[in-house]
Amino acid sequence: MSEEHPQTPPSAPERGSSGHQHGHPHLPTFTFLEELKRRNVGRVAILYIILGYVVLEVFGVFVHLLDLPPWVGRSAVLLVVLGFPVALLIAWIYEVTPEGLKPTDEVAPHKSIRHLTGRRLDRAIIAVLAIALSYFIIDKFWLSRHVTPTASAAATISATPAPTSRTTIPEKSVAVLPFVDMSEKHDQEYFSEGLSEELIDKLTKVTDLRVPARTSSFYFKGKQTTIADIARALGVAHVLEGSVRKSGHTLRVTAQLIRVSNGYHLWSETYDRKDSDIFRIQDDIAGSVVSALKASLAGGSITGAMTTTNAEAYRLSLLGRALVSNGVTKADYETAASYLRDALRVDPTFADAWSVLTMALVDATYGSTNQPPSQAIATEMRHAAQRALQLAPTLGSAHAASASISWFADQDLETATAEFRRSVYLDPGSAGYHKALAEVLFASRGASDEVLRLHQRAIELDPVNYNCYLGIGSYYLYVNRFVEAGNAFRTALDLQPQAPDAHLNLGLALLGRGQPTAALAEFDRDPDSNNKLQGEILAYDSIGRKADAEAALSRMINLEPPDAIQVAEVYAYRGELNQSFAWLERAYLQGDERMKSVNRDSLLKHLHADRRWKTLLQKLRLPE
Repeated sequence: MSEEHPQTPPSAPERGSSGHQHGHPHLPTFTFLEELKRRNVGRVAILYIILGYVVLEVFGVFVHLLDLPPWVGRSAVLLVVLGFPVALLIAWIYEVTPEGLKPTDEVAPHKSIRHLTGRRLDRAIIAVLAIALSYFIIDKFWLSRHVTPTASAAATISATPAPTSRTTIPEKSVAVLPFVDMSEKHDQEYFSEGLSEELIDKLTKVTDLRVPARTSSFYFKGKQTTIADIARALGVAHVLEGSVRKSGHTLRVTAQLIRVSNGYHLWSETYDRKDSDIFRIQDDIAGSVVSALKASLAGGSITGAMTTTNAEAYRLSLLGRALVSNGVTKADYETAASYLRDALRVDPTFADAWSVLTMALVDATYGSTNQPPSQAIATEMRHAAQRALQLAPTLGSAHAASASISWFADQDLETATAEFRRSVYLDPGSAGYHKALAEVLFASRGASDEVLRLHQRAIELDPVNYNCYLGIGSYYLYVNRFVEAGNAFRTALDLQPQAPDAHLNLGLALLGRGQPTAALAEFDRDPDSNNKLQGEILAYDSIGRKADAEAALSRMINLEPPDAIQVAEVYAYRGELNQSFAWLERAYLQGDERMKSVNRDSLLKHLHADRRWKTLLQKLRLPE
């Protein structure tokens, strides 16, 4: 037999050792955090966050400079937020290879360039972070302090005057734009605008904060104008804008404070509340604006004296206030009075509603008709003004209501002057009170430097309110400063082409400058047929077309009924004093309310030297 020995297999331990070393390759294990790091997911997250911040900041500037709708900015933020998990998912699933993106599981370890991709991402993070820090530093220490809206942007506002002679715009200044009604039925505009008006009223009481009045802030509503242009026209560094969505008793209010120079949001907030919380929302918004602008509160609180806490009374008062602010006809003011009466039935202690009711009744009577009110309306006016003062003796609007009764109903100009002075003292940011004080001073004491300063202050507070320019224009016309008068009336017409009597008064200013042909063209533009006819008589006389002047005067006298005061003005301007006094007497017997302001009528100045003028003023209880 052969003594060959069979081959002995290796021992088990050796077989095990050999198998582990030369069998299937070993797959290392990683924790989840290590895998995130290995796949560069963390680096992608950091880069995305920094890059998203830079993109949104730059995009935000263009949104506000171009005055794009709010949903554009919100959509951009939403896209960036939604893109974040998508970017992380892509970083986890895919890997960058020389051939492009491939699923991570399909890339062999020896072919992976993850380490190179990681270094590239590190460099990108550093670069984008440097850009973000540079932008932040430039915005913080240069843009926010030195950049103002450009003149080219301002030029896009058609015929809007510079607000004042101010050379720099104060940092502590803000315009409250009308909040947008975002309700489903778009039937809450009065509510959103009322919220804006209440915020203006609160902020004007902050001592070192410049806040343009309601008329100017609301002037740009519906116009294709950028925020930068609005801010330039109003002379402010910031704007407060927002929206209101109201459904039943549920309320959503959004507000944001924007620095105009760069479109940066200093503060923003969304409030989801019941409509009964509207008063707290107003206080919160106003307080946040004051805090953001670092303005000082002399009284220590922005809240002020709320005159109602009843949401329904507040809602009804806003309906009335909206009609008083925007009303044109007697019917508008009478409807406003009806809403305010309803509000006061809900809350009889609502002092401001009593004040606004007074003004609605005054406007319905003295602003819309030349006849005195009925006994019932006169009694209601007095009662409303008295209740406002009784309930809130420190409320500026209550003293303004009392002043209006003293002026229009009682012809007590001294009391009216004192009451309007009190309103200005209590509410120094109100352009309306300054203008009213200027007019009652003009009526009681004649033209003066104080009257002019008050008109100028009203324009500063309400720079795009055409009524302010009508007021100062009338003053200039009376004192024969015809160039300034013409400029004021042109500005009023630029702001409101239908401004009452503006074409007539501009024509008078041109007559005063010796330009009757230009005056005639201006008179012919007046939409009021009586004004147009009166102006034509004056212009024809000045040009030398006597026959045309007589024919036009004949037509005026034969109107049914003739306007006695306008006829008297024509005769006075022509120097025919007997006829002028006769027609003034006729107006007096008719109870024409305009007789209470004849001492301010520039067309009647030729009567002043006649002894009958003094007698007439005494009969009217007017100062000389």
